[in-house]
Amino acid sequence: MKRGFHNKLGNISLITGGSIVLAMFLLLSFCCLFSPAALADEVAKPEQIILSWTSDPLTSQTITWLGADDSLGQLQYQAKSSFNGSFDSAQQVEAEANKFDSRYYRYSINIRHLTPDTDYIYRLGKEGCWTEPYSFSTADDTDKFSFLYMGDVQSGYLGWGRMLNALYQENPRLRFSLLGGDLTNNDADEMEWGEFLDAASGVFSRIPLMPTLGNHDGTMYKNFFVLPDNGPAGLEQEFYSFDYGNAHFVVLNSNNNCNEKAKQWLHTDLQNSKQTWKFALFHHPAYPASPDYKGIDQSIIANWVPILEQNRVDMVFVGHQHQYMRTHPIFQGEIQSDLGRYGIIYVMGNAGAKTYIPGQGFPYIAREDSGSNYQLIDIEGKSLTLTAKRADGGLIESYTINKTLKPAPILVPDAGKIVGQPVKLNFIDDADWRLAINEIKLDGVALTPGQYSLDLPGKITIAGELFSSAKEY
Repeated sequence: MKRGFHNKLGNISLITGGSIVLAMFLLLSFCCLFSPAALADEVAKPEQIILSWTSDPLTSQTITWLGADDSLGQLQYQAKSSFNGSFDSAQQVEAEANKFDSRYYRYSINIRHLTPDTDYIYRLGKEGCWTEPYSFSTADDTDKFSFLYMGDVQSGYLGWGRMLNALYQENPRLRFSLLGGDLTNNDADEMEWGEFLDAASGVFSRIPLMPTLGNHDGTMYKNFFVLPDNGPAGLEQEFYSFDYGNAHFVVLNSNNNCNEKAKQWLHTDLQNSKQTWKFALFHHPAYPASPDYKGIDQSIIANWVPILEQNRVDMVFVGHQHQYMRTHPIFQGEIQSDLGRYGIIYVMGNAGAKTYIPGQGFPYIAREDSGSNYQLIDIEGKSLTLTAKRADGGLIESYTINKTLKPAPILVPDAGKIVGQPVKLNFIDDADWRLAINEIKLDGVALTPGQYSLDLPGKITIAGELFSSAKEY
């Protein structure tokens, strides 16, 4: 039964024979048991419960669900530390019912003013028709946390759901999940969405799901998720960002990768973030595992990658090509094999049943694997470990990045004070590939790393993380 979109009563057979009294008793019992009133509680209980964030993960939690009528919008919650099995002392709020189709309503609510780093118990419904108790946890202001990345689902929802539940049981430290688009194969098919959401809600009623749009996602996608509306005007929830711990996440709709408004928003959003780690999530890969004959990769490289690189994004999560892949660090189209240089690492995932075999082995690919997979990301301060696993839990690889935010030599050759003659200075970006230069100024005017011919006296000032340097010429 694909719950949430259609409900049906299975065929029932009665064995004939016996007295009329017994037959009447059976008939009356049957009518009582299967009358609409008797079925009401089971049918009406909220389902397809999905957590997300629309405001600060430290102090809020957004919850969406589906119900069979317009009276199932009540939410009761309280801190787990004070929960004794009864909701008598719980706080209660009510969500507005939004008609979804001729049979169902969708609800969403954002609970605010929660306590950071706190476990909560909650339930949904109405008096006499409550769900079982569920739980969620608010974020804490930490630099140690773990999250999950999964690529395309698209098909095989039952198998995906089993994998999701198993991996969460094995990794209860996970605080939330990113999902890389193509959640279903046919965005307009309500039954597919029912299968996806039924499979998802076992875990994502407990930890938030933050997805992006794929090329198979469209209008229906927007009916099921409530996401931050801090994106560019008119493109809210297609483009959005959020912080968790010491990391900043930007989520982009790669179906719309040429939009100038979105590009400006992306640059401003990343520029304003001072978090230690920066991540991007979008569906189509900038660096594909197999040739992209539609040219979307080149469009992303032209429109988004320079902004990501300029703002020192560390890792980009993508999907679309139904395999696992991790690239070497890449900067300005070049592999950064020297660990002393900055580069973005691109990670491709595939969570569903549809799989492709690895492609042509492009030189920028560090590791690839076929089949369904998922990625666990563990952050502890300035260290990140990516663990890629197959659906059965088998290890594909484990990869670690270490950021060392410490002073590093900034090479500004001393050309002396030769007034009236051109002087060439080489500004080397950063000796440590994770130590970003924030600003270079020539007499107060911002410059970018590179080569400049200077023929007037002045002063070079270089500012970076935990260091500054100045030289007159």
